Amino acid sequence: MLSLGIDIGGTAVKAGVVDDEYRIVKKMSMKTPFGDSEKLFGGIAKMAAKLADGEPIGTIGVTVPGSVSSDGGILDAWNIGLRNIPVKRIIEASVKADRVVVKNDADAAGDAELAIGSLKGVNTGLLITLGTGVGGCLILNGAVFHGGLNRGTELGHAMIDRGGIKCGCGHHGCIETLCSATALKRLAEIAVDEGRGMIAQKAAAGEKADAKLLIDCAKAGDKFASRLFEEYVDSLADAIASFVNVFDPEVIALGGGVSEAGDFLLDPLRRKVPGKCFFGSCGSIVKAAAGNDAGVIGSVI
Repeated sequence: MLSLGIDIGGTAVKAGVVDDEYRIVKKMSMKTPFGDSEKLFGGIAKMAAKLADGEPIGTIGVTVPGSVSSDGGILDAWNIGLRNIPVKRIIEASVKADRVVVKNDADAAGDAELAIGSLKGVNTGLLITLGTGVGGCLILNGAVFHGGLNRGTELGHAMIDRGGIKCGCGHHGCIETLCSATALKRLAEIAVDEGRGMIAQKAAAGEKADAKLLIDCAKAGDKFASRLFEEYVDSLADAIASFVNVFDPEVIALGGGVSEAGDFLLDPLRRKVPGKCFFGSCGSIVKAAAGNDAGVIGSVI
């Protein structure tokens, strides 16, 4: 029987057939509709039917970018404009499967990293996902910690800038406002508005002003983009050091789209984070190994 993974992100919904060795053998995606649960779950049902192609489904796992209730519902998913949605019941009514699992997206990514990725064999670890928002999970005693009340952990909504930018959750100064791909996109748009450097030049030539453009321009040595990226890395280093001071993890793994910058992101973090930590050092900082497929894979584990 098939295992289908559905990863609902702030920008796109990714779906795939996951085999017994946690490889995605078939995949598809669609744009995430904001604030429209009917369109979202109708699209998911259609993708599931296409992926299954008539074969029986053993497990369908669904991840959501927000907190999940004990009965498999969305409590709060600010990045997709949904609250109090009975996800598990909707999936059970629209997709025929023996087992339906609903997880927080970062928790699912953590399960994937524990099974096949950079957290395999780790007793105490930290995963931070840098996408449209900032997610994360804690690995305690070799397993994902789901919170004392089983609602998950929202690392991206710890606050590091009192009175700062308003977050999608309604509060101000969350880590997400400074350390997400959306934060980098905001900086790129400011560069365009002010006509600054290579970012503005490339945007004028038709390139999209987003996180990737800012990082690419910084990699190319553009001074203004490099300064913006350094500000971003400083904020991310502050956030990581704060978590290190509380949890003292063996490994800090970074996933999500921004992590695709690789050592261009990791190397400065490896230099900056230890000096910001109470201990004067920290565990190893690595790129999450499961990449953008982590949510799809981890949803079915």
